[in-house]
Amino acid sequence: MTLQTPLVLCDGEQSESGVQSALGPALQLGQAHESIPKNLKLSTGNGDEPLPPLAEELQLHGGSYLYGPEGDRLNWPEQDVVFRYRLLRLPECWREPRPLTAFQEFLGADPVHPRPGLKWFGEEGSQWEPIFTAYGSYELFGTAFEQDRQRQDGIGHQLLVDLNLDLTATERFHVQFRPLGKGNSGGSFWQLNDPSHYDDNSTLIPDRYWFEGEFNSIFGGLFDDPFTPRDYHVVVGKFPFVLQNALLINDDIVGIAVNKNTVLIPPLSNLNVQVFYAFDDVDSTQASSPDLVGTNLAADYRRALIELTYARLHQAGDSGLDSHYAATGVTRFLGPLTLAGRALFKWGDEDARGDGQLFVLESNRTQQFSERLECWTGIGDGVFYGNIFKATSGWTPISGGNFDRLRSAFEVNPLISIARGLSTEDTVGGCLGVQLFRHHEDESFVPEIAYEAPGGTPVWGVGFTYLRKIGPRTFIQARSVRTWSDDEQFDREGVFVSTFVIF
Repeated sequence: MTLQTPLVLCDGEQSESGVQSALGPALQLGQAHESIPKNLKLSTGNGDEPLPPLAEELQLHGGSYLYGPEGDRLNWPEQDVVFRYRLLRLPECWREPRPLTAFQEFLGADPVHPRPGLKWFGEEGSQWEPIFTAYGSYELFGTAFEQDRQRQDGIGHQLLVDLNLDLTATERFHVQFRPLGKGNSGGSFWQLNDPSHYDDNSTLIPDRYWFEGEFNSIFGGLFDDPFTPRDYHVVVGKFPFVLQNALLINDDIVGIAVNKNTVLIPPLSNLNVQVFYAFDDVDSTQASSPDLVGTNLAADYRRALIELTYARLHQAGDSGLDSHYAATGVTRFLGPLTLAGRALFKWGDEDARGDGQLFVLESNRTQQFSERLECWTGIGDGVFYGNIFKATSGWTPISGGNFDRLRSAFEVNPLISIARGLSTEDTVGGCLGVQLFRHHEDESFVPEIAYEAPGGTPVWGVGFTYLRKIGPRTFIQARSVRTWSDDEQFDREGVFVSTFVIF
């Protein structure tokens, strides 16, 4: 059979007799591909640009050589091609790191093992397919930090161990241990400056433990009515809880949360309704051991996410510390640009700081850089972000207990201290930064600049974070911060360096 695609030769002359007459026996079955002229370029015949040479195609758009055996040079870029970056090569024994598993393969294609009797309630109850997963990380770190002429230098370590048992695709038990650094302490460490000592934050008590599941999966075998909605999701135990981008609450709470998704109310495309109740471990900055109850609504509407939250903190035996919270947030997605506005309100709390408000504008934009810049620097893309805010003196979040005390000290973004409940005065401020990703996102740089004015006192700051993957399971991280102010209590500087291994 004769192929009728026209030819475009290097001198611009087109063959009149088609591909077969131009190449002769080179296209015959069984002939080596080396006999094809290297200066030949094929075109679709529509007047467009000819296809690139094979070597260029493999260099820019290939990659099949990554998966060949170690000694195989098939489709390998030619030796005379000059590369400005190191060619990647996967070893023959390469296997993506995986956690420790039992009962099944981790994300494997092994068959489902029938286990009679292991199922949820009812004759038609959902069959269990248990899989146990254990994973975590170990970190070594060193820090040098000074604020308001108070210095703290030290070295330390942190260990996280997560144990997860999936019963079905929607039900699981989860436990997290932090044997070397309970709560938000960040780990145990040796303080090197005077007075030198070992700060022991070790514990064998689990830091998080919860069960989550779906009513339909658990109790669906007991009901025959297919028209009764049962897609309610429930979480019980001590679990991480975040609302309004961690500005309202970011804490591990002991309690229960129930939510119902896919509530269809036109013109909304989706509405998620969540109710929650916490009776312990709410790390409020005002009350010692309050109860928390509330609801959160999240609605999708024309490329926008709308959030509405109401919550009440109640301190038993001291109603003067009771407080109410209401918050609204709208996030708008405009292609690579995302904009968000939030307004948070607090009232009550007569025996503490009283009424307060927080107003925030947030933005980020994902940018893909040119091939020329990526060729010379290795930086392929980045995320630019910025925020501005205003907080009154009475504003305190529900809880910021999940912010790591050690690492948060090296955050230049003033919204972090606002979310932790550390600000006690009227404050305005903002932050600008970018995260640049390099070498297939195995490396990133995060420079930041920030400004805030607590009580009218200007504070300027710069920060820098460096992240790099140095092995299949090993990473390094470096953080630095420097702030300036006429008031020495706001001056701080420091460096935090760590390396951690995931398992």
